[in-house]
Amino acid sequence: MEMKEMKGILTLTIITQRATSLNYGENIGNVSILKKLSLGDNSQITYVSDKALKYEMRKKGKEEKGWKLLDEKVKEVIENKRDKGKLDVDSFGKELIKNYEEFDLFGGLLTNLKGADGKKLELSYGDSVKRTAPVKVTYAYSISKFQGDMDFMNNIDAYNRYIKHIEQKDAQVITQSEQHSAHYYYTIAIDLDRIGVWEGEDQSEDVVSSEEKANRVKALLDIVRTLSRQIKGRWENLSPIFVIGGIYKIKNPFFMGCIGAKETEDGKLILDTSRLIDCMNLIPEGERENTLCGILSGYFANEQEIRENLQCKSVGEVFEELKKRVEEVYAVSKA
Repeated sequence: MEMKEMKGILTLTIITQRATSLNYGENIGNVSILKKLSLGDNSQITYVSDKALKYEMRKKGKEEKGWKLLDEKVKEVIENKRDKGKLDVDSFGKELIKNYEEFDLFGGLLTNLKGADGKKLELSYGDSVKRTAPVKVTYAYSISKFQGDMDFMNNIDAYNRYIKHIEQKDAQVITQSEQHSAHYYYTIAIDLDRIGVWEGEDQSEDVVSSEEKANRVKALLDIVRTLSRQIKGRWENLSPIFVIGGIYKIKNPFFMGCIGAKETEDGKLILDTSRLIDCMNLIPEGERENTLCGILSGYFANEQEIRENLQCKSVGEVFEELKKRVEEVYAVSKA
C-alpha cells in the first residue's frame, strides 16, 4: 500500500491582549472565584481552561464561518446509518466529519446511543463512537500574578426600578467577584494529517476534499486571529499581540512552555527572547526555517530586541502566510 506524504502539524504559541477575569469556577457563598493555579513560591496565576477557549472558537466558527455544531439532528444520522439493527460506526463517523466541522476539528465521544425506539443501540464494533480531536488547545495562563483583587457588586438602580417590585425582595442581593487583569498565553496545535479523515477500526479514509480541509484550517486561523470571549456582560479581546510557530513535519508543539515574560511598572511586557531561541534550536535544522514570528507594536518594552532576535513580522502577516502554507500543504494553492 502506498504511503501518503505526511502533512505534519500547525502549531502556534500566542500571547493575548490584556483581558479581565476570563474564567470562573464554583461560587463560594456570594463570591465568584476565578480559576487559579499555585506556583512553587505559593503565588497564584489565573487561567482559562481549554474547554472555555474551544467553546469560544466553536461559537465564533458557527457565527462567522457557518460551521455546523453537533445538534439534535444527529439522531437522524443515527437512524440513517443503522444496518440490520446495528449502527454502522464507520459510516456514522464519516457522516459526522463530513457535515459537522465541530466533530471534525474538536472531536467527540458518543456513548449510550439510543435509537428512535429509545432502546440502546448495538454498534458494529466497540462500545462508543469516538474521535480524538485533531485540534489541541492548552489552558491560557496569565503572565502576571493574581493579587487578590475583588469587585463588590450591586445594582441599586435595577433593584429600585423593578427587582424589588417583581421579586418582592426587602433588600437587593450583594455579590463579590475576584478580579484579575492580565495578558494570557496558550498554544494551539492542529494535526493536519487528521483533518477531514475518519480513523476506523481497520483503516483511515478521507471524508472531505483537500480544498475543504484547507478551508477548515484557514477558518480556524481566522478565528484564533480575532478570538474574543463574552463573560458576565463583558467583551474581552483575546486576539494575539505575539505569536510564534509554524507548520512542521515533526509533530511537536515546540514553543509550548517557552514563553517567559513579565510585566513592567507601566504595564508593558518584557519577553525572554533567549528562551524562545533555545526552544527554536530544539527544532531539527531542516524544519527550523519554517518558524514564523509576529508581534503587535507598542506592547513590549523590549520590542526592538524581539523584532531583531526573532525576525518578527506583523501578527497579520504571520496568519496570512500560514494560510498560504496550509493551501500548499493540501495542494490547493491558488498561486
